[in-house]
Amino acid sequence: MPHRTMDQTLVALGESAVDELAEIVRVGHTRYMGYAPADLLELDVRAQAACTYCQMHSEADRRLIDRHGIRPIDYQGGLKLWLYDAANVVIRLKKMDEDGKSSNYPTKQARYYDAQRELPGLPLPPIRLSVGYWLDRTGQIINRVQIARPNGRRVPTWCAAIVPPEQRKAGERIWIDVTRQRGFGGL
Repeated sequence: MPHRTMDQTLVALGESAVDELAEIVRVGHTRYMGYAPADLLELDVRAQAACTYCQMHSEADRRLIDRHGIRPIDYQGGLKLWLYDAANVVIRLKKMDEDGKSSNYPTKQARYYDAQRELPGLPLPPIRLSVGYWLDRTGQIINRVQIARPNGRRVPTWCAAIVPPEQRKAGERIWIDVTRQRGFGGL
């Protein structure tokens, strides 16, 4: 498994790919929020996440399905991944908490993915990343789109917030390290 820092991993992926993934996440949430208000009221948090997940993957399919150097990988049980060959990175789209961790009960494949372990058809060493969104308390507004490197534990190895295009400054990275730092009691 390659041992790369957050910056090395995201530079290998490339700013255009990071931007496109962030846009896929935003479009998925925007499409969900475009549902009829009466339908939105009836959906609980779990249904909201499932609908947004489906919208994100539909957008990813539209943009990436025939792209050279990007390969979709589907696993029985619902784990859908995107392998970026040149960057040696695999992407999973998810709803996240502020630390970059997904909050659902993971399948066996998802636990293996998060722990950076080998999966059938996806040998090591590609780094497994999760790209997703962290919502505000109302569940209506994206606090930030982020990319995290899960490690099978409570807090990912690192988490990067993707700076929205309208908030960027020339010459600066399009991501900010938002990894939670371990405090005196540990996490």
